[in-house]
Amino acid sequence: MNDAERFRNKHVHFMATSDEKAQLERNKLQAGYQTLGSYLLKMGLEGIIINVDFSELRGALGDIGSLRNEFNRIGNNINQVTKHVNESKEIDAMDLYLLQEEVNSMKDQIEHFERNVVDSFNEKLRQLGVD
Repeated sequence: MNDAERFRNKHVHFMATSDEKAQLERNKLQAGYQTLGSYLLKMGLEGIIINVDFSELRGALGDIGSLRNEFNRIGNNINQVTKHVNESKEIDAMDLYLLQEEVNSMKDQIEHFERNVVDSFNEKLRQLGVD
């Protein structure tokens, strides 16, 4: 049968490295196809390419910078309290209270950050139709 008589009468050719061809062969077998041509045709016509834009997550990840600043502030405050205790051998109740407030603030920021990341990631998955 010549090309004019065939249902599919156009030839498609492309080049791949040996590693790429081996990966295509593995994918073909995993998908249950007998020939590479049938696998490539199916994937080319009906395969799904998912492009994920995580730019919205970058905002949530920007919170890392504020957390780092908060950690530095807390570390500085702890160092000041430690220095005061070492010099005077006593600690002021207000110093302890302020230190506890700093630690609580840090915990709140970490929880907020985690919620932001999880919510943003789940929203991306919903947009992709992944449940």
